[in-house]
Amino acid sequence: MKKLVTFIAACLMLGTFAFAEGYICANDLEPGEITADKEEEDGFVLHATAEKNLTIENKPVHKSPAGEDYTVAIKLNGSGKPAFRSISFPAKKGETIVIHGNSGSKTEARPLVLIGPDGKTVKELPMNVDGQAGTVASEGKVKAPADGTYTVFSKKSGINIYYIGVTK
Repeated sequence: MKKLVTFIAACLMLGTFAFAEGYICANDLEPGEITADKEEEDGFVLHATAEKNLTIENKPVHKSPAGEDYTVAIKLNGSGKPAFRSISFPAKKGETIVIHGNSGSKTEARPLVLIGPDGKTVKELPMNVDGQAGTVASEGKVKAPADGTYTVFSKKSGINIYYIGVTK
C-alpha cells in the first residue's frame, strides 16, 4: 500500500510538470513603460529596448469573447521582432495558445505573428480594429506544434494585447 501511495504521489507531481500552462493578463500589470526585458509569472517575458519599448496602459473597457472586462492593455507600440516589442512564453506540444487583442488602429486590422521554438511562423492571427469602449477583443487560438518557447509580435504597426493563455 505504501508503494502505491508513493507511486500515485509521484505521478501527480510529475503530471504537473508535463504541461506549461499559464497566462498573462494585462489587467494584472502596473501601467508604465517597459524599456528592457521584463519577466512575469508563468514564464511570460515582455521583450523591449529603450528604442523599441512596450507600454502597459489603462484603456476603455474591452470585452473578452466570454464577456470578461479588460481595462489595461500591453501596447506593442509598432512592429516587432522576437528581441523587442514582443511577448514570449512556454508551451508544450498539443496545448492551446489563446490570445485576446486588437489592432491599435480604429481603421486597420493588423496581423499578430506567432513564432514557434524553431523561429518559424506558426500562424498569423488577425487582430481586428479597435472600436468603441465595450468592443469585443479579437481571439486567436493555436495548438502548439512542439514543446518550447513561443513568441508573439506585430507584423505591422501597433497591437494591443489583453490576454495570452496556454491551456491543456
